[in-house]
Amino acid sequence: MAGIASLALLFSVSAAPAFSQAAGTPATDTASVPQVKCVVGLDQFKPNTTGTVAVQGDSVSFEKGKKKGEIKVSQIQDIFLGNESRQDVSGLGGTAMKAAIPYGGGRILSLFSHKVEVMTLLFNDADGGFHGAIFVFPEGHATAFKALLVARGAKVTQHVEPPAPTEDKQ
Repeated sequence: MAGIASLALLFSVSAAPAFSQAAGTPATDTASVPQVKCVVGLDQFKPNTTGTVAVQGDSVSFEKGKKKGEIKVSQIQDIFLGNESRQDVSGLGGTAMKAAIPYGGGRILSLFSHKVEVMTLLFNDADGGFHGAIFVFPEGHATAFKALLVARGAKVTQHVEPPAPTEDKQ
């Protein structure tokens, strides 16, 4: 019994700094996430460019090398999030591999897939034009990034979640 109590005490002491740090505000004025894909929406970049997205002061920036695209947080009109599964084996080679594995064995390729989060930003430019940008984040980063943008003043409308699909039993 004493072992369990000491284990619980050890866990609470070691976990306390981590939880208290997460509850506080960020120590710096900058937050960034590497390995984010800008699918579309920033004119400076080709579709599906991978770079680093960051919040610096009052703007969101996407950087790849020396190129940089910025969106002012105050110009963001809405933010949408979604979870997806991405396969690393795709294209003509992936299709050929799926077809070559008999008896539905192409499912083994799903082992090469991983979860990602998709963030869509709807924003107005300096001239009042309406735009959208789609970013693909590594799993677990987009939700925290959205919360940071909302804390900085980005507008978000209440979204209705679609009901979960029901299974039809025959």
